[in-house]
Amino acid sequence: MSIRRRATIAAAAAAIGASAVLAGLAASGQHASADPQGQLTLDSQLTAIQFFSSSGPISGFPTTLIPGDRIIGQDQITQNGQPAGHDNEVCTVSFNRDVLCQDIVILTGQGDLQATWTLQWPANTPEGPPTFDGVIDGGTGSFNSAHGTFHAANVPGGDTQITIALGEDQQ
Repeated sequence: MSIRRRATIAAAAAAIGASAVLAGLAASGQHASADPQGQLTLDSQLTAIQFFSSSGPISGFPTTLIPGDRIIGQDQITQNGQPAGHDNEVCTVSFNRDVLCQDIVILTGQGDLQATWTLQWPANTPEGPPTFDGVIDGGTGSFNSAHGTFHAANVPGGDTQITIALGEDQQ
């Protein structure tokens, strides 16, 4: 399921795709090739999602989320069509349609990456934002000083494509 679909499911769902960004950063280590000028491109595919309200787990996909509702998800991360890792993310619905997300990407033998982002859920569509941006703000192992930004966009076929720009010390 794409981030777009997840977003449709819930505002925080869009954030789930951003986890691909983290995985992309992790994949950008010595084993992955970066595009020109320190950029890395990855794809994210949703593998699990769960929604929670103040009264507990929500069955199925909610049509409305309110401040305090949470979304927990996991994605498979690929690069050039090959598995590159997975991630675990959590998003919290805030006020005025803002959704706040945090994600950890786990790449076997390379380390973990942390990404954060916020997005505003559109008022006039149930499908969530088609794009969003975020920050790479740390990591472990090969990524212990990782920093940079990412741009996530829904692509045909349901995946979310993540383009990552790493700081000078990570290029």
